[in-house]
Amino acid sequence: MKTNRLYKKLCLAGGLLVTAGAFTSCEDYLTIYPTDKIVEADFWKDKNDVDNMRAAVYYQMASAGVTERILTWGELRSDNMLLVDMSKTDYLYLQDAILMPTNGSFDWSPFYKGINYCNKILENGEKMVQTKVDPSFTQGEWLPIKAEVMAMRALNYFYLVRAYRDVPYVEKCVNSDNEARNARHSATPGVVILDSLITSLEGIKDKAATNFGSTSENKGRMTKLGIRALLADMYLWRGCMLGYYNAKKAAGYSVDTVLGGAASDQQAVVCFQKAVEHSSYVINYMDSLYRDELEKSFYVDKELKEQPYPLIRMTGRFTGGSDEVYNQIWGRKNSSESIFDLQYDGSSLSNTAYATYFKDYAGDNSNKFMAGNTALFTTVSTINPAKGFGKTDMRFLNAIDFEKLSQTTWPVLKNLIESSTVNNFQDVTLGGITEIRNSKNANWPVYRLADVMLIKAEAIARLKPANNTPEMKEGFMLVNELFARQNPALAKTGTSDVEPEYICTRLDSTYYRDKNHSALLTLVYQERQREFFAEGKRWFDLVRQAEATNSTESVLADMMGAKKAVQTRLRSLSGMYCPIYSEEMKVNGVENGGYLKQNETWDRYTKN
Repeated sequence: MKTNRLYKKLCLAGGLLVTAGAFTSCEDYLTIYPTDKIVEADFWKDKNDVDNMRAAVYYQMASAGVTERILTWGELRSDNMLLVDMSKTDYLYLQDAILMPTNGSFDWSPFYKGINYCNKILENGEKMVQTKVDPSFTQGEWLPIKAEVMAMRALNYFYLVRAYRDVPYVEKCVNSDNEARNARHSATPGVVILDSLITSLEGIKDKAATNFGSTSENKGRMTKLGIRALLADMYLWRGCMLGYYNAKKAAGYSVDTVLGGAASDQQAVVCFQKAVEHSSYVINYMDSLYRDELEKSFYVDKELKEQPYPLIRMTGRFTGGSDEVYNQIWGRKNSSESIFDLQYDGSSLSNTAYATYFKDYAGDNSNKFMAGNTALFTTVSTINPAKGFGKTDMRFLNAIDFEKLSQTTWPVLKNLIESSTVNNFQDVTLGGITEIRNSKNANWPVYRLADVMLIKAEAIARLKPANNTPEMKEGFMLVNELFARQNPALAKTGTSDVEPEYICTRLDSTYYRDKNHSALLTLVYQERQREFFAEGKRWFDLVRQAEATNSTESVLADMMGAKKAVQTRLRSLSGMYCPIYSEEMKVNGVENGGYLKQNETWDRYTKN
């Protein structure tokens, strides 16, 4: 008998046991018992059971089934990547905007599996405290775990909303195959899901932990900072989705029906304000930690003390040297800028997603089947291109394999190298030295300081402040400080010891003057493309802008430079999202007696 794939995957959590330890331990393997013979009678007896299931939530999020989909949905569709192996027809269709519901990468079950783990913890953890089955497991111990798990559930749903827009929203755990077969759900509007997730996290965010006792735990689990970053991101998205209420409703797109047109516009403004608020909390908290560390240092460069944000900086301007920005954030991992990273040790838990699509680890210098888009790397004749990497941008050398520049395609290096050295900060085309990792132990960045800074800058832009205001100044400064730290050879106007070629007005404190919110938004998107190259964010950024404008035309033509055929296929907003997997539709599609409707853009391929 065929069963619903979504809920078949969900119910696997019913018989899950984690053997021991934290989620980075080599003993963190999942023992899955037959799902029609659930063996939970001896489970949920003490706090260790909660901790083990909590570890499984992170283990699932770090699995290849999740991370490879994040790359597929958020990166491989975008203008950051080019397909170099045309035999990979699924990805050829993906880049040509022909999304086939039969493509297995649209199977959303890995995310729902993680969601069900969270639901099981939330239901059973609450019962354990109420019934006092473990007297040592108190309400005070439960609430931080509850906040952490609710945040992880929200993160899983947030990825689904960004990829599909409208998806089933399930808050009750599924425990058996029989439940799974009968528990079919319709899709809830994504904008409504975000509202529910935001409301739930706002109510418990202050109960979350701030310190788990070690750096890897503090960076690898959802803390109060991680929840604030997630809230800022979800508020930004909800604000964009609330726009053009009447037009979206008339076109048949789902909206938040509790709101009308005017109320929806007003609520969008509130969302952007809340995005600024939560981003500010994260930035200020991280800055306070940064200042405390500076005070403890015996000698600190004056420039580091005077910088407005707690960013890792390069030293020196004219010579080359170690790329400390990349090396600390990516190479050594869990840097001062990290907020929430999925943790890998390369043995018990390996990060295979990058090597699957881009380039193997040690011993193989060849492309896999995706490479960096040449349009982003042929712009090095100027210091500040509108699109792509400039002559002094260190990210150029840790984004692609520069040594393969003679090739027609360039292998992606981001997070596949352990360290990077730049020969000359004034001209990155003079090359450098990169060391490929010898194991698949690269962490997966979910949120870091740069994310929050650019979320805040975008939210400011979407609030449309007047020109020459403090808000506008801050918005431009947030973006330009990130640009400045990646271009150490550049200097502001009036610097006497720098050649005119390396003077950049973006570094001037007056750069924001007489520039409007549209100019700020454009700058944010340009910087996001450089900063988050190969991190699974670019396509989602384009979708968010399409939601904010209720149009795909300018997004695809101007921001992405997509081919005319792609622009035509994605002319409706629904085309920016993924189709529902065909196997899901067989058991829960309306044509088969279920409740799910296929994405209207991709329904044509369902009928073929």
